[in-house]
Amino acid sequence: MSWRRLAAGVAGCLALLLWLPRGQAFAASGVSYETSTSSYGGKSFTVSWVTADLSDPHLRVMPVTAEDGIGHVESFGSLMERSDAVAGVNGTFFDAYEADDSKRHPNGLMIDSGGFVRSGENVALAIRTNKTALIHRLTTQLNVKVKHGKSSYSFKPWGVNTYYSDDVAGQVIGYTRAYASVIDKPGGAKVIVESGKITAITESAANVPESGYVFFIGHTSGNDRYLLPNLHTGDEMELEATVADGSNWITETAAQAWESAIGVGPKLVTAGAVDVDAARDGFSDPSMVSSANIRSFVGVDGAGRLVLGTISSATLQQMANVLAGFGFQEAMNMDGGASSGLYYDGTMKRTPGRLLSNALVIKWYDQPQVQVVVNDRFVNEFRGFVQQDVTMVPFRGILERIGAEFSWNDQNRVLTAKRGKTELTLRPDVAEAVVNGKPVKLQQAPVIVDGHIYVPLRFVAETLGATVAWDQALYRTSLQLK
Repeated sequence: MSWRRLAAGVAGCLALLLWLPRGQAFAASGVSYETSTSSYGGKSFTVSWVTADLSDPHLRVMPVTAEDGIGHVESFGSLMERSDAVAGVNGTFFDAYEADDSKRHPNGLMIDSGGFVRSGENVALAIRTNKTALIHRLTTQLNVKVKHGKSSYSFKPWGVNTYYSDDVAGQVIGYTRAYASVIDKPGGAKVIVESGKITAITESAANVPESGYVFFIGHTSGNDRYLLPNLHTGDEMELEATVADGSNWITETAAQAWESAIGVGPKLVTAGAVDVDAARDGFSDPSMVSSANIRSFVGVDGAGRLVLGTISSATLQQMANVLAGFGFQEAMNMDGGASSGLYYDGTMKRTPGRLLSNALVIKWYDQPQVQVVVNDRFVNEFRGFVQQDVTMVPFRGILERIGAEFSWNDQNRVLTAKRGKTELTLRPDVAEAVVNGKPVKLQQAPVIVDGHIYVPLRFVAETLGATVAWDQALYRTSLQLK
């Protein structure tokens, strides 16, 4: 072969690599698509599914809701595009036939990054913080503790981002931005909570803080006498979100143990065997339980990988037997029929026949995502990332947890942190720090990403007195304070 022909061939291969669709790279990095047919009971079924390796640090799994908030609907394609998903499947059941398209509320629990998108009690697919997937019955609970001077008061809201009509008396609901940006329900007080404090209590419409809550407390004699008098502007408020696992009756803090979850059901497969009991899982509608329809499912295969898929018209029993036949170890039914949808690599493998209120997506990140643990406490509200072999993390989340004082000078673009006798200054895009007045060269300069300053974790942590350990399997960095 001549040099020119060889060069042309290499150039052609390089061009092909450069122009590969995004999903082609994803498929080589832990996400793949497959379709197959199987027979059961004399009938043939077509099954399509996406498989994801949860140990891949480029991947995260999460539920997504309509752009306008919980209760609204959006096209499946728009949900996939807006969330920058590499793959996705339709989510939990919702009030699809509600005439008011702003009240098509989901029926199942949803958890994202250890926080409640919607509370509930359901058979659920869940991803734990150790990157394992399971399908168990889960029950969520938000516990609220209010501190006023030396006294304290505790209560449990009915739910988080759950819908009750205005005529339901005495409801106590916590709302986040996932539900709406403004809460204007009549007949109750709105308690606004931001940065762990009650900032206002009003009867008027209330803006939901970006990272806070608005608690709606309906006026009844009980709430007006016992609950509202214990809430004051300026009070500290501690929120603890817990998840109880019905398989072992263990209750854990959501942020420490659970990465994401979505509640649907019924269960289809357990430990590789068919396990369908619609009544046990809270279902009785004949059209769903015994009728054949196009269906969607999620599951776990024999290698522990997450599976999202759809099947041609089948009953629950037929679907369960087919999925068990493919070797899936766990499986759960998702919303189906006109809601059934599957997306992979920029292509609709099945397009739903209606707008949806929610979906489950797999996201791909160009930079590996790093889990962070500080003093054995998992930090779930953010992830770090690796940039040229240096782990970068948002400065605020780390400095707060290691007890460092810090300030940001916007005019001079200088971040100052102090812990004990050590003072550290950093500047975005400058690969040099100053420690107690002495310049120190950095492997990687701090950067601003989406309005947040990311700093080199190991350097900052060790400079301020913490030790750092690394878990390659979980792509997790752990800090211990000296």
